[in-house]
Amino acid sequence: MLNRTQRDRATVSVLEQLAARYQVPLLRFFERRMKASPDPEDLVQEVFVRLVRQSNVQEIQHLDGYVFQVAANVLRDHARRWAVRAEEAHPAQVDDELLEGGFSPERVLLGQEAIECVIAALQELPEKTQVIFALYHFESVPQVEIARRLNMSLSTLEKHMSRANLHLLTQLRGSE
Repeated sequence: MLNRTQRDRATVSVLEQLAARYQVPLLRFFERRMKASPDPEDLVQEVFVRLVRQSNVQEIQHLDGYVFQVAANVLRDHARRWAVRAEEAHPAQVDDELLEGGFSPERVLLGQEAIECVIAALQELPEKTQVIFALYHFESVPQVEIARRLNMSLSTLEKHMSRANLHLLTQLRGSE
């Protein structure tokens, strides 16, 4: 049976081994997943803290997988905390605009008319062009994927997109 000092030394030894082995891979893990975050080092430290809290880290058979599962959990927790803070910092701005009269009846009517013009202009296009336009602009499907799905060349797809955009631009400018 180990006394408290021996357990503490064993824990420090394990932590040093984990840090030597996983510090750089964990940093890369967080940096790849958090593009412009200033605190990937803090997240690495949180992983080590969670690992040290495990009394049986030395007994884990698949340590690599376990360490990166802990890292994924730390990242998820960080994202949740960030989302809550963001919501607290900017609560319901859209609702505030509505309450302050940011959307007057005239503005709403103009918006509805603009939408109706866009819909009418889209309905004037050939069906295939409508499908391409909808997939790209409303469903965010990449052009290469649309071309593959519709069994057409990328060049042909780009011509459909160009025609649709030109038609919409012409129709919307004419309705001003």
